[in-house]
Amino acid sequence: MTKLIAAIDNSVAARPVCAMALAVAPVLGADIECVHVVEDGFQTAQAVAEASGLPLRLLKDDSLDALARVAVEPDVVAVLLGAHSHPGARRGVGHLPLALASGTDNPVIVVPPTAQPPARLNRVLVAMKGTPNRPVDLRRAIELATTSGLDITVVHVDDESTIPPFCDQVQHDTDVYATEFFARNLPAAIPARLELRIGSPVEEILDVARSVGAELLAVGWPRHAGPGHGEVAREILERSETPVLLVGTR
Repeated sequence: MTKLIAAIDNSVAARPVCAMALAVAPVLGADIECVHVVEDGFQTAQAVAEASGLPLRLLKDDSLDALARVAVEPDVVAVLLGAHSHPGARRGVGHLPLALASGTDNPVIVVPPTAQPPARLNRVLVAMKGTPNRPVDLRRAIELATTSGLDITVVHVDDESTIPPFCDQVQHDTDVYATEFFARNLPAAIPARLELRIGSPVEEILDVARSVGAELLAVGWPRHAGPGHGEVAREILERSETPVLLVGTR
């Protein structure tokens, strides 16, 4: 049996992480194991895991090192953790989720502390900015969503320099473009809907997430993100009230 890791801290922010794990696990066909890196006690983490009916494994080590080892265990298919920053910060995802996403091939789901996960995952939004150089990087997430019978929307955001030309039959041309886009870039996503947007990628992606009621938002994350790279994903993580699935890209 495969395993979904829910990394929880010793605060009430562990609750939405456990709730999201319970929503995602049936889609993955995975069992759930909560893990907690003991730094400031474990009583709250233990209580949340027990209330959720989930087993808890306690780890003792640097947070990143401990979770990185767990994330690459052979039976692990994905890792969930909360969006946290340093104590006292108003908002931010912190370094841990991004470092973990950069160091593993498994998807990483980042759960905001204000998230209200559904009982079972139904609606997924897959975000693309511009023309994807390696659309295969997102196919894994889309194929999983498709085979699981989820409601999938793909949002493709262009700016004025990359938007495809349309004639006066806008709806017809948009439908044709959507069919060609999926066939060329994401053949596994043919059952999905395509939202074409022009403008700021972050604003448009978050707007579509709200409008379709997305319960999970999938974005690409460059594993070797240097300065100026991965900025769209970073900002989405900082602003999204919807859990974000980071899909590693090369």
